[in-house]
This record gives sequence, structure tokens and C-alpha cells, in this order.
Amino acid sequence: MDVLNKVSPKRFFEIDSFLAFLSIYEDKVRERAYLRLLRSCKKAIRGAICVEAGCGLGIMSEELAKLGAKKVYAVELNPELFKLAKARLSPYPNVEVIKGDIRDFKPDVQVDVLVHEFFGQLLYDESLYALADLRFKPSLVLPDSGALMCGTAFVDEWDDDVIDEAVIRRFDSVIVSGLFDEKGICPDVEVLAWSAKSGIESERVVDLSGKKGNLLYFGIEVRHEGKVICRSGVCDNWSFGWTWRKADRFSFSFSAPGGNRKIPHAPEAVFRWNKYKPENE
Repeated sequence: MDVLNKVSPKRFFEIDSFLAFLSIYEDKVRERAYLRLLRSCKKAIRGAICVEAGCGLGIMSEELAKLGAKKVYAVELNPELFKLAKARLSPYPNVEVIKGDIRDFKPDVQVDVLVHEFFGQLLYDESLYALADLRFKPSLVLPDSGALMCGTAFVDEWDDDVIDEAVIRRFDSVIVSGLFDEKGICPDVEVLAWSAKSGIESERVVDLSGKKGNLLYFGIEVRHEGKVICRSGVCDNWSFGWTWRKADRFSFSFSAPGGNRKIPHAPEAVFRWNKYKPENE
């Protein structure tokens, strides 16, 4: 789904992000995983002051209300999603839908529970950065952590008439999503970790020595209290990112977020191969 005609940058951002959310809601495995997480924390939610950051269509806020939250603040920046969430949540007197950036929201009461779905395909490349700039401090964040993972594979493991070794080599040092049918694979090397308490890790150098394969792929794990809630390859919304394996070592980090409140720019992944081991290591 893409915007095909000329519109203002602001309107393009509104509709483009709206379309992105619609595709997210097609991932029912992800939705069920989040609902299970909320239900597993029903004791903490019952009677609590809850906030959903980026409530989208309001599905999680609705579940919070059903689980007995005393008050739910459903905060959504996108104007189209805000209208849909407001209509969906209107039957719940304990839910207040607020249009705005979660970073500008400051409730008058202590927030017990914060719920979010801010993970990107490469973990931090969507909206997780916003949680480092909140004007309130929740007692519990759901989910509270996640990790960018990687794995290796061989290009000839996939029966693809177009994407062969000659083609994949053109993606040298470029991470491309959705190249293959990705079911049944699971990255097992941690690249970077994020937690609600400490934020995203700084640059890390990853060593693939001993790992076989001419492809490198990236996926994420969404975690809570150390348990994997959902991950790439299981939840369709997060496809794997692929690149040609050029060496055994690479570094990975994220740039700082940019833009403004109306048209924010998410952090960009900074990836590069390290062919030689630095002398000071």
C-alpha cells in the first residue's frame, strides 16, 4: 500500500504511517502475543493507571479496559488512527483517547503500566527512541526489553529462480528485507539489546567466526522479563533483513533520531563490515 499522488509532506507522513499501521494489524500472531502478555499481567493491570503509547486502532487499550484498569490513556499521534481509536474505545468510560506525541504527554497521576508496540524490523529503527524521552516514569513497561539478533545461512538453501549468489552479492553492505520465504529459521547471535530501563546499547562488534554461511540475516526478539514474547519469522510484521556475508566481523549501531514532532525521523541502522581485528583488542 503506497501513496500514489502528490500531497504535502505532512499529509504524506500521516497517510504513510497510517498505511504502515494497517499492515501491522494484519499480523494476528503478533496481536495474540501482545494480548497474552497483557493477560499474564492482569493482576498488575487491574485497578491501575495505564498508558498505551501509540495506541493505533485501540486494540491493546481495549484489552486494558477489559482487564479492569482504573484508567487508560490511549495516546496516538496519527490523526487517522486517533479517529478510529476514539470510535472503537467510546464504549469504555475508563478510557481517554489523546491525540499527540507520547513524549509530550504528562498525566497528573502516577502511571502504573505503560504498553507500547514500538519495535521496528531492526529493533530500534521505528519508535523505541520515544520511550527514552517520556515526561512520566511508569512502574511497569510492557514489554520491557528486546534484542536485535543475527544468523548465517547459504543462498542455495532457498529455491529461488531470481535471488541467487550473483544477485545477492549486489547487496554488499546493504541490508534488504523480505528476500526469501523466511519460515523455519531463527537467528541465534545477539547484535544489540534494548531495555526500558537502560535504552539501546551503543555500538557493538559482532564476531561470526565459526558460523557457516554466505548470507547474514537480522531479526528481532521482543522480550519481557527475559522471556521471548514474539520474534521475526514468527510474527510476520517483522521480516528478516539480509545481506551478503563479506567477512567474519561487523559493527552495528544506530544514529540519533531527527525531524520534529510532526514529522519525526526514526534512528537509522549503521552497519559496516570489519575485515581486520583492531590492534588494541
